[in-house]
Amino acid sequence: MTLEKIYFLFNKFFFHFLNLVKYYIYIIMVFLESYLHYYSKNVLKSWFVGNPLNETKHIFNEFTYTENLYNNDNIIFEYCIVKNNEYNSIDYSWSDLLGDGINTINPTYQELKNQDINVIAVVDIVIMDKGKPKYFLEVMNKSPVSSIKLKKLKKLGMKNLYEIDANYIMRQVGVPNTLKYEKLI
Repeated sequence: MTLEKIYFLFNKFFFHFLNLVKYYIYIIMVFLESYLHYYSKNVLKSWFVGNPLNETKHIFNEFTYTENLYNNDNIIFEYCIVKNNEYNSIDYSWSDLLGDGINTINPTYQELKNQDINVIAVVDIVIMDKGKPKYFLEVMNKSPVSSIKLKKLKKLGMKNLYEIDANYIMRQVGVPNTLKYEKLI
């Protein structure tokens, strides 16, 4: 075997090995959310919700909402976006679409996929106004919302999509007076 052939086979093997490593990293990143992303979403939710008695709920001027009359689930995590002839989760909550409109229903991506419902995107946080989706928030950890996702959501007619930096959230001591964000749509 010549040196050139060995070099060629090594490069071929190495190329496939790198692709395999990239694939496993992608799988890990999809299924294992980072602590920074997870906790920054929870901190952000706490700024809107306040304490358990809801006595110190903080209202940011740019994000006002009226609470649902039936329950206190006004901030929803990992909200699936579906818009077709049968479902419209941009304008109606999953509680209205799949339930009685009273009890909170927030199906996961996998649950909808198992029902053959095509999920277009998943948004980190949705703030409900009187039980209807009003503000869609993405918490940015390492990379901003992709241009492909933005185009899809714009095309579906989504309004009020915001991006908030996870590092900004976690650097705060207490609730900030103003919320630093970027309005994407």
